[in-house]
Amino acid sequence: MRGKILDLLVNSQGHYLSGESISKSLNITRAAVWKQIQILKDLGYGIEAQTKNGYRLQKITSELDEWAIAYYLETERLGQRVILFEELASTNDFAKENVKQGEGDGFVVIAKKQTAGRGRLGRKWESSLGGLWLTAALKPNLNLADASKVTLAAGVAMVTTLQNLFGLKTQIKWPNDVMYEDKKLAGILGEVVGEWNTVQTLILGIGLNANVPAPKMENETLAASLLDILGYPVNLNLLAARFIKQLEEEVKGLEQGGFETLRKRWIENAAGLGREVIVYRGTETFRGIFSGITADGELLLDINGQQMSFVSGEVKLRGITGYF
Repeated sequence: MRGKILDLLVNSQGHYLSGESISKSLNITRAAVWKQIQILKDLGYGIEAQTKNGYRLQKITSELDEWAIAYYLETERLGQRVILFEELASTNDFAKENVKQGEGDGFVVIAKKQTAGRGRLGRKWESSLGGLWLTAALKPNLNLADASKVTLAAGVAMVTTLQNLFGLKTQIKWPNDVMYEDKKLAGILGEVVGEWNTVQTLILGIGLNANVPAPKMENETLAASLLDILGYPVNLNLLAARFIKQLEEEVKGLEQGGFETLRKRWIENAAGLGREVIVYRGTETFRGIFSGITADGELLLDINGQQMSFVSGEVKLRGITGYF
């Protein structure tokens, strides 16, 4: 009902809409209209009320809200169905279970808070109120080799979104972290439902420290948040919608055979490029110069003039000095 009221207010194009006309349009009492308007105000919507004139929408909430996300969203496929929860254990786990039950391509689930959020290699991810904790279910039209590159596309989508919205220069730490001045701002976790050779569904989780102070991270990694960087809270609905749109564009580019273009853009935004790094693979340690990623999306390390590549699932990457 609140969404229908918002639709009416938006369609009035800034003019006042009387409570009587709203009640007749929705077949509810004027008292019910007033009650829903108060709830919308509590949710952060700026709605002006004038005696005899009615109601006028002045501001869309910046707090996460399904209607507001849909209002900003301009996609063809991704995000056509978005579910928002006050709290979930894990958006990735919820999405996986729903895909198993038949949920379609482009489904997005967002939680205002996660109680069991996790990152790569099972690390705990603090997911308090004010962050953007989002998972998209994708069934990309890609072969098995290219499907794994969607996580790289998500990193490019995030740095592009942050640049476009806030003029913020961030970088991607291979394979799936978004960094600001060598501090972790966002993480990406790609998982599959079934095996790639049977059910090609990718569950892509994104955690972004947005309107929260920078949390403490495991393994002494330093963290950053948009709130600390920008000095003000951002519109989470606009941020979510723009990221979903950019992710759709990046995946569409991959589907059209454009990984080389994506690879170049990824390298342009790579953290630690040209720096000496340490790669841990099981009990083995490799030290060399990070020189980019291969045509297969693998990390490329220059060790005394010899090129060596690494698959993301088997290694950890660390800087020699500082964290990135």
